[in-house]
Amino acid sequence: MNNQTYFLQLRTALNSYSFISDETFEEFKNFCYLKKVKKGENLLLLGDKAKFIHFICKGLLRTYFLDEKANTYNKNLFCENFFSASVVSLLTEENSYLCIEALEDSIVIDIDFKEYKALINKKEDLKNFYIKYIEKNWIIEKEKVEISFAVDDATKRYLNFIKKYPNIENRVAQHHIASHLGITPTQLSRIRKSMNICK
Repeated sequence: MNNQTYFLQLRTALNSYSFISDETFEEFKNFCYLKKVKKGENLLLLGDKAKFIHFICKGLLRTYFLDEKANTYNKNLFCENFFSASVVSLLTEENSYLCIEALEDSIVIDIDFKEYKALINKKEDLKNFYIKYIEKNWIIEKEKVEISFAVDDATKRYLNFIKKYPNIENRVAQHHIASHLGITPTQLSRIRKSMNICK
């Protein structure tokens, strides 16, 4: 693996929210760990305490949870240049109700959350990134998704999905997409057929 290339990719992702200085990034790298993850491998299991934020250099992850009957529901799908984590578990240090699984062979950078939070308190540029990331992804985007589930029909939700993740449907099994959208695979197949984009 070309470590330098992947860490440059991470820095570019950070800078897309707020500029990170060379000094800060060098300290930040001290608790970042590059690793390969096989398709089907879990980065976090139900009931584990989350310790890392996962930056995706290459590949595809999903976060999912199980109901009392062990039915699986996809909360999110994440591809290259996205960050994935069980946020509630990281913040509360409680056991996670989410699982994180690789849907493809992937390369990720694991960011130690405790070390990250400690550095935020020392580095203003990293704190600015943290605030802007939270505002965009944990507040603005989260509210948009919640409103979409409340007011949009399944077709509109699907169109929003493929706009946000171009070409991802060629990489993900249809039942994973359907679960993420809160519909059945049959419903998704009908939507795709009506749009003439069935495989």
